[in-house]
Amino acid sequence: MSNPSALSEDDLILVEDYVLGELSPEAAAAVEQRIRSDPMMRQELCALQATLRLLPQAVPIAEPSPDLGDRIMSAYTLRNQTLAPANRPESPSPQLTGHPMTRPTLPWGRVAAGTAAALALLLGADNLRLRQALSEADPPQAESVATILQQPKSRLVALQGEGNAAADAAGTLLFTPGQWQQVVVSLGNLPPVPPEEIYRMWLTLENGQVIFCGEFNTDALGNIFVELRPNETVPQGVKATGIFVTVESTSAPLEPTGDRVMAGSI
Repeated sequence: MSNPSALSEDDLILVEDYVLGELSPEAAAAVEQRIRSDPMMRQELCALQATLRLLPQAVPIAEPSPDLGDRIMSAYTLRNQTLAPANRPESPSPQLTGHPMTRPTLPWGRVAAGTAAALALLLGADNLRLRQALSEADPPQAESVATILQQPKSRLVALQGEGNAAADAAGTLLFTPGQWQQVVVSLGNLPPVPPEEIYRMWLTLENGQVIFCGEFNTDALGNIFVELRPNETVPQGVKATGIFVTVESTSAPLEPTGDRVMAGSI
């Protein structure tokens, strides 16, 4: 589990308001200055961003009723029939301008705040101390995230960079306890490795055993969003204690002998 935030309640609220876009430009600039110099503020910012990025995956998709289209057209037809020609609003001629169309503004901040609170109950407050927002997922990956989130015991684990080269790296791992055969990993700020090297992720167990989870490379910006399906299962009754990432040679055997660059506790 991750450690409780060391920020004050006022600071936590300040970061929440910043993420939700409810601060004035001057207040937002002041928060950004603090975030650059305060690691705990950066950690809380990434945690909230990660939570909000997961919200669309946690909400089930509702199919519209089959007769929705017919009902809309019927209502539109009835409106035109009951509206006298003299009172019917004249459709303006289309005009092309160099400005984009404006749309009504919705109170997204409050909506997101309420949904984030619901997601916090779903995942557990201890798992909200994340350090990196999840990347945008392709449809298959988004479906994997949604599947795991729908499990009642789904958990998020925070990972933090280790060593000078990966000190700024951060990320999350999403999984369901007892179902280690499907995990979703989102990492950021990892230094890209040369073609002959690769990142590998490992799971540590309370009995000292280490399980290979999978391997991956980052994009040009040092980010990774991937679904891993470890072949080896966790023995019955044995608890997982941690997760870590190493840099290995692509030709090296599946043993964690390379430098550790990230780690997290479960």
